[in-house]
Amino acid sequence: MTEHTFEILEYNKICQNISKLCMTEEGKTECLNSKPSTDKSEISAKKKLASDFLALLQLDLKPPIKNRPPVLPFLKELKVKGAILKIEGIYSVGLLAKALYELHKWAENFLNDNPNTENTAVLFIKNLPELETIRKAIFSFINEDGELQNIPVLSKIQKEINKIEDDITKIMQSYFKNYKDLLQSELPTVKDGRQVIALKSNYKGRIKGVIHNYSQTGQTLYIEPDDIVEKNNELFSAEAKYRRELQKLLAELTEKIAENFSVIQHSISKLTELDIIYASARWAKQNNCVFALPTDENNPLCLHQARHPMLGKTAVPIDLKLLNKTKVVIITGPNTGGKTVTLKTVCLFALMNQTGWAVPASEKTRLPIFDFIACDIGDEQSIDQSLSTFSAQMKNISGILTIAGKKSLIALDELGNGTDPQEGCAIAMAVLDDLIEKGALVFVTTHHGALKNYGYTNELCENASVEFSHKTLAPTYKILMGVPGESHAIEIAENNGIPDKIISKANKLLTDNKADVSALIKGLIKKHSDLNEFEAVKKKEEKKLREAKRTADLKELKLKQKELELREVGYKRLDNFLKVKRKEMENIIREIREGEITKEKTAGVKKWFNEFEQSLANEKEEINAEQKKIKEKTKSEKNKNSTPELKDGLQVFVSSYNRHGEIIRKERNGKWLVAIGNLKLSLPEEELIPEITERAEKKTEIIIENKSSQKPVFELRLLGMRYEEASLALQKQLDLAVMHRLLQFSIVHGKGNGILQNMVHKTLKQFPHIKDFYFAKPEDGGTGKTFVVLKE
Repeated sequence: MTEHTFEILEYNKICQNISKLCMTEEGKTECLNSKPSTDKSEISAKKKLASDFLALLQLDLKPPIKNRPPVLPFLKELKVKGAILKIEGIYSVGLLAKALYELHKWAENFLNDNPNTENTAVLFIKNLPELETIRKAIFSFINEDGELQNIPVLSKIQKEINKIEDDITKIMQSYFKNYKDLLQSELPTVKDGRQVIALKSNYKGRIKGVIHNYSQTGQTLYIEPDDIVEKNNELFSAEAKYRRELQKLLAELTEKIAENFSVIQHSISKLTELDIIYASARWAKQNNCVFALPTDENNPLCLHQARHPMLGKTAVPIDLKLLNKTKVVIITGPNTGGKTVTLKTVCLFALMNQTGWAVPASEKTRLPIFDFIACDIGDEQSIDQSLSTFSAQMKNISGILTIAGKKSLIALDELGNGTDPQEGCAIAMAVLDDLIEKGALVFVTTHHGALKNYGYTNELCENASVEFSHKTLAPTYKILMGVPGESHAIEIAENNGIPDKIISKANKLLTDNKADVSALIKGLIKKHSDLNEFEAVKKKEEKKLREAKRTADLKELKLKQKELELREVGYKRLDNFLKVKRKEMENIIREIREGEITKEKTAGVKKWFNEFEQSLANEKEEINAEQKKIKEKTKSEKNKNSTPELKDGLQVFVSSYNRHGEIIRKERNGKWLVAIGNLKLSLPEEELIPEITERAEKKTEIIIENKSSQKPVFELRLLGMRYEEASLALQKQLDLAVMHRLLQFSIVHGKGNGILQNMVHKTLKQFPHIKDFYFAKPEDGGTGKTFVVLKE
């Protein structure tokens, strides 16, 4: 990659935008010098780190990365033997050590609440170097505002200096009072660091002392009275003594800093890296970015809803998905239709991805790793170098062809333009043949019809076009893969005010062959549009059918479950009845035994009892058999051809909770972690029924489950719980409170580091039935306890 490529693709502007979000000068400088990597493992590690940092920001768990003065300029002074750092240098090192201390405390608190975290950003902070000895030494010398602490040896000298200055002031005041008419001013003047009096020249000799200087007019002389001379000498001596002691202390601190030179240098490097990652994660959050997935044999380069980051809100998202065998994409269409922006977006995304940064697109975006990215975009003609547009283009392409290889990404704008069309097409096709032979991935824009035909005849090429609206006579900026586009030069010319007479003549001058090709392209575009529309309708109908079948199956399952619940209720009632009757029967038998009774009567009674108990056991076995059938039916739902297998991100119906959720990942114990609303539960596979729904079309469904055995509490205690466990308990309390109409209750979350407190308040803000919530009074728990009021 060359600086020319970075400039053309506006990569440097992305670096500038991200650098503005850096908190330190070192971070800003290093960010501006960021360059893409070609090492796959390094890129993967950077993206993982930035992705985990973005996850922390989205949970409002921001590490304490703050602005601080740069340290490197002061460290350079230590390379000079015997050098002593000034207070500013000592202070900058102290703030560096303080930053490390605060980050370690943050990581320690986070890990206490989340001991099993795999977040690489947290682990990165945990493994930062420590400078505790330096921090304590520096801040015992100066405070956190950079001012000297109350050091006994310096304080004693400073008191002497203050006393001498007071004596000088008193003596000066006596001169101003006793010799008022002889003086030009009633205020002392400083000459060469010593206080003097401005005496009128005609009174020279009236005050004994040392004359330091005369005014330019000669009317004023500056004299240091003899008694002031003595005091000034004392002052100079005391100040020199203060400086010597101060230098001695600074030298001791400098020596300690020098002993930790390599650790400090490594700390700066790591904090700078952290600052840039933090800035890139903030930028990604601001611009709704994602980290591109890697490509493989079955998943080639794909841009989905990609937006050029420099266009801001005006950017029209583009979709660009290549086939596995595609090596050249030829993009055609009208001017200002978005062809060049597409080239820049692809190449810029590749540069950003290999720097470890997120790209403004959707989660389906995939990008390979390139070892060389180059482009020829724009008119680079030069009068000074006698280069025409075509000559400049050929010079750039010549350099590209020298370096391009199998893992290269090449973007060529208006290839073969600026010369005879026939010769330009010939050289363009020869260039593409060479790049295909080298194995490079190439994106080309053109208006040449011959190159469109080249795209059809070569199996490694794919045509694409920017869509043009015939209603508005303007481009829509959307990319149509597999279809070449027309330039629409005559329509655009007419829309921009060219007279009708000229437009009419231009239409007549078009050859029949051209007209036939134009009609063919229009037909292809229409068929492409009709096919897309047909596929969309077909998918919609298939989805409705699958949903209808799924709804019917779920209804049948729910009916079976309801029937089973009713039979279980009947069984419990019958079981209770049996227990009562058993006691009654035993009493009867006991009474009969006390009277006259035969053995035959007793045996008959027992036989009746045994038959009754056997019929009850048969009923219970039948219920168990029904339960087994329902479980088998639930399990078989996932084995049908139309039902997808369980995987991350799949929408499922949780039969045990009668709720819809989304699979997060598979746990080590064979269970699946499922998000149900704000809750995350670990569930067995047999309780999950996959749903065939699109992520973008999910509808919010509120299902209230009323279980008489579960009731809300008046005071929910979250102390000692982990983050996810506390979140689950809070959501359950809110649901139960709404169902049982418990309008007021309290939550004890503790003060600590505020993680549980923040989670509680964030959840309460998002819960629709909350009327109000507030902290308790100081005597009732203060900020460690929150009272909640629900809507009636």
